[in-house]
Amino acid sequence: MKGLWREGGWRQLLRLLLIAAVACALIISRRPGAFTNPQFYAEDGEIWFSTAYNAGAWHSLLLSFQGYFQTQPRLVALIATAFPLAWAPLLYNTFGLAFQITPVVLFMSDRFRPVLPSLWLRGAISAVYLLMPSTELNVTITESQYFLAILATLVVLAPVPRGWWGRAFDVFVVALCAMTGPFIFFVLPMALFWWWLRRRRWTGVLSAILVAGAIPQAYAVLTTSRLHYGLGATIQSFVHIVCDRIVLGGLFAEEGHTSVYLTGQPHGTTIGAVVALVGAGIGIFALLRAPWELRLFGLLALVIAAAGLAEPLVSAAGHQWEIMAVTRAGERYFWMAQVAFVVTLLWAISELPRRWLRASGWALAGAAFVSGLIVAWQYPAFADYHWPQEARAITTAAPGTPLQLPINPSGWSVIVTAK
Repeated sequence: MKGLWREGGWRQLLRLLLIAAVACALIISRRPGAFTNPQFYAEDGEIWFSTAYNAGAWHSLLLSFQGYFQTQPRLVALIATAFPLAWAPLLYNTFGLAFQITPVVLFMSDRFRPVLPSLWLRGAISAVYLLMPSTELNVTITESQYFLAILATLVVLAPVPRGWWGRAFDVFVVALCAMTGPFIFFVLPMALFWWWLRRRRWTGVLSAILVAGAIPQAYAVLTTSRLHYGLGATIQSFVHIVCDRIVLGGLFAEEGHTSVYLTGQPHGTTIGAVVALVGAGIGIFALLRAPWELRLFGLLALVIAAAGLAEPLVSAAGHQWEIMAVTRAGERYFWMAQVAFVVTLLWAISELPRRWLRASGWALAGAAFVSGLIVAWQYPAFADYHWPQEARAITTAAPGTPLQLPINPSGWSVIVTAK
């Protein structure tokens, strides 16, 4: 491992360890029970755990789900099988936490100094990323593929690593992203454009890995069924989703329809359209003037939000757009767009011509952002389904005994067969 910290030395290592510790503390503080009394969440237990346990962890790696190969969560399930059954939810959450904080550690490292020299500015962007709330994405391995997509984006946009360890890290992240969910189809065009723009050989290598991953993912899309529900798409719903779920949700650091929203308010659609147009104007200004790295991240977030609107899965009953326009459902589709909007807004404020205008803009944006954090910091605790006792029941039951286990968030159940 000689030269591992050549770019910044031990001082950088200590700084990154401190950053990782602070990031972990912030994330854990929003739902401490995920580590003090861990339970399975949604597909973490219903799909990844049950399939790995019933069908075999190695075999499950070859299975697609909802139209895509999902290597990241299935690989975590494979690793978890090497430990006692009672540890499984904690291990899932620990890996989810690791994927959640790794983009911050990479972004704050000296590798990104040529891209953004100011450590304080990188810290502010990282804070927006860490503090933007989303109950759906917090330390779950199912939704950590969103963080993996951000990590893969940073890897593609970052300067070429100097050591073999950095290149191995890049290859692992990009390959894992390529074989996990639909994000390959968003990250690949960005990587190809970045290679065309910069003509870096290493970016070409990473792009080739993404192309290779796109082939089996495309096969899964064509051969695996995916649930479809009615959209109920309307202009009114679209306006409220953009306004409440992205612009206001991002600015006030809250999940949509928590405290600051226009849905159902007098003249809400008209005012919401104005807010959405202002947000779009800021985005267009950044698209024309911002550094390429910010432009590409913003476009990635926009495409993911658009994909969420085109094919959302938020409820088995009712029209998907109408549900997303009036509830917090589908937060995972808009979280990255919220982060991108706030970061873009901060950059746009930095472009104002007067210092007092810049200071005032940052102060107002900061006050709005902090207000949302104060209103709703902690996430609701998961129901306690007593996993240690359930794990004991599985390990002590006679082979072939079917057992029904409850899964958060709403008592979903999963059947496992004792071995």
